[in-house]
Amino acid sequence: MLTESMETHVGTATAQTRRVVLASPAFEIRGVAMLDMEPFRGRLIDLDSHIQPSLDDYEAAAGEVGARFAASMREMLLTLPAEGARQLAGLMGKEGSVFSEEVVWKTKGARAPGAFSAQGRLRTLDVMGVQRALIFSDPAVQATAFAPSELGLATMRHWNDFVLEFAAHDRDRLRVAALLNLHDIDTATAELELVLGRGGRAFVLPSGAPPGGLSPAHSQMDRIWARLEQARAPALLHIGGEQGFLASDAWGRGVDHLDFRPHDFTSETEQINTYAFASFHYAPQNFISTLVLGGVFERFPDLRFGAIELGAGWLAPMAERLDQVAELFARRLAPVLSMKPSDYIRRNLRITPFRFEPVADYIERSGFAECYCYSSDFPHPEGGSAPLAEFSRSIERLGSDAAERLFVQNGQWILPAL
Repeated sequence: MLTESMETHVGTATAQTRRVVLASPAFEIRGVAMLDMEPFRGRLIDLDSHIQPSLDDYEAAAGEVGARFAASMREMLLTLPAEGARQLAGLMGKEGSVFSEEVVWKTKGARAPGAFSAQGRLRTLDVMGVQRALIFSDPAVQATAFAPSELGLATMRHWNDFVLEFAAHDRDRLRVAALLNLHDIDTATAELELVLGRGGRAFVLPSGAPPGGLSPAHSQMDRIWARLEQARAPALLHIGGEQGFLASDAWGRGVDHLDFRPHDFTSETEQINTYAFASFHYAPQNFISTLVLGGVFERFPDLRFGAIELGAGWLAPMAERLDQVAELFARRLAPVLSMKPSDYIRRNLRITPFRFEPVADYIERSGFAECYCYSSDFPHPEGGSAPLAEFSRSIERLGSDAAERLFVQNGQWILPAL
């Protein structure tokens, strides 16, 4: 939510068509013939949600950068046109305390019930029918925490301390994603061990810069991959971690319909501009391609890896391309790869399509039914107010087994029971 404006002010880098009602005792999609969602009630695995602080809570969550961001947002509220200020204020207020289905699904931003408190989030998961949720920071905190600076490291440590306390209320259901700054591999390793020792079991990595100036498939990274595999803790890429991948940010510059600044903070669609939306998967695709061809998933067959809030249309073409590369360089890769690249992707990688993507089309065209997972993006506006309905519509023609994979089974690879 608010990706570009957040990053600017901290100094860092489909319209809804259906409404979901969680009826008792079953899910009901009003006025639409859809899958029977009752088998998924209380079992859903949600691989993308966020902690969303209010302006008064940002410093507690993110330290110095949180205080800076809150101050800049307060200044914006004074300078924005009246409608923009009203929208922004509506998203940045205090956490709500009404846990009806209507309020949980439709209220966005910091005012949503469970936006900031662990106890509230657990009640929200109950309303949504979610067994476990992967919970991230907002993009501004993430972008700052990945910066090659002392502020970056301080933001990483502050956020990780905060979310570990948050998760302590229920470590199995509240699967918080700690941030791992990889500019120095020794520092990253120490933070990894600290977080694992305190019960953390998920880590977000930057996709835009090589770790420690090295390939993510370099042997110096193996201690991190080995520790994650041992702990059954997923390594994750998330939108907002791609800063630094492109040598220039000028590709859309001077073209208004590509390089605009979104102005409707409540929009379910235009939270970033056209060029950014078309290109943010480049860095994750590069990172994952390097892991696969570099033999990381061969050396660490149980390493759990996720690409979250990055769309899914690029997955199958990437796998097809990597298979072609592996065939072309078969003699050179034979000592390090025992399977086709696409087989490692099916085994080790999970990915969250956007709610408007045609998941059934992807599966019918290219397979990879093992990889696609449900996500809500709660409480960000771009997650929409009917993600269950939209995902159900996207998978329904493939039947209940495919839906079981999408809503439950595939996500369990990323979030195994503790």
